[in-house]
Amino acid sequence: VTILVCRDNNGARNVAEEVAVAAEEVGRRLSRRLSAPSSTTSATRTVVVREAEGVLCDIDTVLLLYLTSRTFLDEGGTVARMVQTAMDRRIPIALVAEQEPSRGGCPFAQLLQQTPRVLQQPPYKLYDTLAVPLFPSMEHRRVSLRHILRSMGAVPCDAWALTRSLHLCRR
Repeated sequence: VTILVCRDNNGARNVAEEVAVAAEEVGRRLSRRLSAPSSTTSATRTVVVREAEGVLCDIDTVLLLYLTSRTFLDEGGTVARMVQTAMDRRIPIALVAEQEPSRGGCPFAQLLQQTPRVLQQPPYKLYDTLAVPLFPSMEHRRVSLRHILRSMGAVPCDAWALTRSLHLCRR
């Protein structure tokens, strides 16, 4: 999966990199559980972060929209145009809502006020997709990152079932 970020969506690249690292960690833990160091999983560095400008046509891409008190206040409306273009091209959007006020977290009502009307109405209806809250504490953040991965199409892995299948295949 390629995670696209808009350069004017401040903080989005950092969150996307955290999501990529979380995907790698899940892949490494799964490899260790399976006791097969040479095996790879779909989570192991199949997550790439790129700037969205000029790329909104690749397969297996997701636009990460980092929702903060400043998301749609960028000069020139670049973020809103990028979101609209992604939606026009049917590129999935992962909404991530920052919860820490010092990082731009704000009440959702404020986000609604700042979001351009065109993105709130048909055919876009941006907020028909649930935003994943991104919490600051490490324990909660880890859970948030996994939910972000799931919103991008990652499927939870049942390590026990995989281990059992591996043992059956070895017989």
